[in-house]
Amino acid sequence: MELTLACAVLFALLPLVASQCKCTPGDRCWPSDKEWGRFNSSVAGRLIQTTPPAAPCYAGPSRDAATCQAVTAGWSTAPFQASQPIGYMYPINGSCPLAQFATNTPATSCTIGNSPVYAVNVTEDEHISKAIEFAKKNNIRLVIKSTGHDFLQRSTGYGSLSIWLQNYRRGFNFHDNFQVVNECPKSDWRGSALTITGAYAWSDIYPTAFEKGLIAVGGNNRGPCSTGGWTQGGGHSPVTRYYGLGADQVLSARVVLASGEVVTASPCTNPDLFYAIKGGGGGTYGVVTQMTVKTYPTKNINLIDVTIGTASTSANTTARFLDAMTDVYASYPYLSKVGFAGYGAWAMNSPVPIGGNFSSFFTQAFTTIGNDPAETTRLFQPLAAKLNPLKDAGFTVSITQKAFADYGSYYANKSGTDATVGGVSALASRLLGKSALEGNRTQLRQAMETMAGLNGKAVFHTIVHHGLQTAPEMRDASAAVQPGWYDSVILDIFERPILDGGLSVSANVDLFDDVRQNVLPVYRQLSPGTGTYMNEADWGDDNFQEDFYASNWKKLIEIKTKYDPEGVFYCQTCVGSDEWRQENDGALCRRCASREGRCNGRNDTAEGMCACW
Repeated sequence: MELTLACAVLFALLPLVASQCKCTPGDRCWPSDKEWGRFNSSVAGRLIQTTPPAAPCYAGPSRDAATCQAVTAGWSTAPFQASQPIGYMYPINGSCPLAQFATNTPATSCTIGNSPVYAVNVTEDEHISKAIEFAKKNNIRLVIKSTGHDFLQRSTGYGSLSIWLQNYRRGFNFHDNFQVVNECPKSDWRGSALTITGAYAWSDIYPTAFEKGLIAVGGNNRGPCSTGGWTQGGGHSPVTRYYGLGADQVLSARVVLASGEVVTASPCTNPDLFYAIKGGGGGTYGVVTQMTVKTYPTKNINLIDVTIGTASTSANTTARFLDAMTDVYASYPYLSKVGFAGYGAWAMNSPVPIGGNFSSFFTQAFTTIGNDPAETTRLFQPLAAKLNPLKDAGFTVSITQKAFADYGSYYANKSGTDATVGGVSALASRLLGKSALEGNRTQLRQAMETMAGLNGKAVFHTIVHHGLQTAPEMRDASAAVQPGWYDSVILDIFERPILDGGLSVSANVDLFDDVRQNVLPVYRQLSPGTGTYMNEADWGDDNFQEDFYASNWKKLIEIKTKYDPEGVFYCQTCVGSDEWRQENDGALCRRCASREGRCNGRNDTAEGMCACW
């Protein structure tokens, strides 16, 4: 009798357990072909059953020499990957890598993996609403992809349906005076503005902006989507020091909610949603299909280009190089205060010949805006005086200066490149402020030893010299931007690239472990509490709530619950993702049977799971 009762209870619980997981292919709940067909009709035939872009290079029914040749030619370019429904620029765990056509690689080596099974090639808001409705009705995981420019692969998802925005392009319009089109009296912006309707890359918008003599605060590379995760996650730019982050520019937006309703987000209408999409992360609160952002009159740019490098790998040379990098990092607060900003990079044990075949090098474009060349030279002199003596130690040192009449000509010369895609790295990053960089030189120099990576292993750093700590007027109280941006002057991104073997995490466990166990703790010790930039960080950060969102997390959870109570929108490390877990087979399941049992901050049990009650 007891056994029978126990079995009855068990079977009664099975539907409850099953309903806590998103439906995946092979499950009984998965829609039939007829149901997919009816859904396709409801979105005007825009449903795509996805196949890996490289499939034509493999044996099997998709094999095609001409198509494979085109795929091979475009594989490492951002425009090609953006043009594919399941093309990704940084393919962590890529399940169908590019193969040589002549090898006739078996089709079993090319699978869809964690990519969406279907994608809706949306071109209007109604398509998005229909996709949301279908996903909710059938309990299917939903993901959002604009360009696929994402280090954290948040637009992938096993067994999912993708809202693919690449071809949603309804135009963009410039306004000489925002108040002419403004419907919100709480918005006091009196300058010019730009309304973007659809998923345009910044490279689509810049030419017109430059022709009109305007500065739009957009990405340094051409690839990121202007209305997507770049802006919604914060978005740094070559002109952030002078005008703020991308999220700080948003004046209003149009959003398709998890309910399918299309709403406006502005200081007057849904101000909490407006706050969340301005720095609180993309793919989380709704699908943004339109944004109006600030623009600015162009100004002259003065540039100082710095390169130092050496081909030597001796211990003495390495120590001298790290001394020099300590000088550079310690100078960033001063340089920010006097108006410099820009993008830099440095490397140790570089496998790629850079400049004069350097093994170790540093390069940065230091810019000022609105200054005259003589003043720019004078302001840069303190750092130049520290770097020039490296010539006597056998280093190549180049410090050159150039003036540009406007931002457009500067961007064409120094930025505006397509992102290099296809590579995968283990990342760690940190926002570093004045106390970390100039407060304790000994601690900074010791941190450099770890930031230089393991002996003999290639390490690359990207430096986003944004300077916001010295420009407090840029802080926007209506934005959910990670507060650490305004308490720092640089974002330092550490990369250990996967140089050979497979691009999977399982094949490179030691590499990811090194970054998480050795590099991240040093960053946190050097700069406690500042966190990092959610779009360029470790996808496996076990403290992402604090590192990516900091004090904004609790408010963002409340907004997420209000606008997406059923958890329709999910992406790894996004707000609300702590309620879910991904099983070994890829299925996405709720941690708790009820939304009342949830995490309101960091994982709060000994097992590192959410507390359920």
